[in-house]
Amino acid sequence: MSSHLAVIASLALAIFFSPETLVLGLVIASDRKVPRLASFAFAIGAIAGIAFATGIGLWIAHAAGTDVAARHGSWPGFIARILIAAALVILGAYRAVNAFRKKPIADISEPDHKPGKLRTSLTQRFPTLMSRLDPAADLPDSQRVTRGALAGFVICGLHPKIFPIAIAAGHQIEQITDPRVRGLGIAIFAAISVVPALLPAIIELVNPGAVIRIKEGYERVMKVHGRWITAVLLLGAGAFVAHDAWHMMPKR
Repeated sequence: MSSHLAVIASLALAIFFSPETLVLGLVIASDRKVPRLASFAFAIGAIAGIAFATGIGLWIAHAAGTDVAARHGSWPGFIARILIAAALVILGAYRAVNAFRKKPIADISEPDHKPGKLRTSLTQRFPTLMSRLDPAADLPDSQRVTRGALAGFVICGLHPKIFPIAIAAGHQIEQITDPRVRGLGIAIFAAISVVPALLPAIIELVNPGAVIRIKEGYERVMKVHGRWITAVLLLGAGAFVAHDAWHMMPKR
């Protein structure tokens, strides 16, 4: 059980050290009209997004037969484990390459920011919706709060750099047999993974207007150290899930 808890904690820390959530949260918290409401809405949306992605991981474990209540050694279970392990290893390698290249952290508030292919495609298909999600768009207060909540949900519940991590955590939680230990695993993952979502709201509550300065300092630190930490955590978790898959492979 300690191995499962270690992997769950590693995945939670991988989300904790992923810069995307905190950087976007700090951008939302720098809203000119309703910074406090927007930052708390972002936190609520992000927590809902993490819960959504983690729930998918729980469902995958149950549907594929990798949960403790189902029989072990099935091909669907083996495939699910291998896919999750591959996603973690690929994501970890991607983080390591970005760390080695010292690639800048994407900041959607910068005027020279170039959106990715997915965002560009969504903008072409849903121009009205995507324009409302733009942090620079001048919207009524209620829509600014809604924008913050949607941004939080998307970055933690759908973002390709965080979504697979939360799914892997849900899958790993389902491997624990003891309900009390499973509850501890859920508590550990929740307590660590939601920190980047809550931090902008806490900063805005304690020290209003400080988010811009904090964002710049955070980006300097994370560009050098954060990606390496996240890469090591993801590669380690991926190796554990791959070993688990090999151990549970049918007819081995």
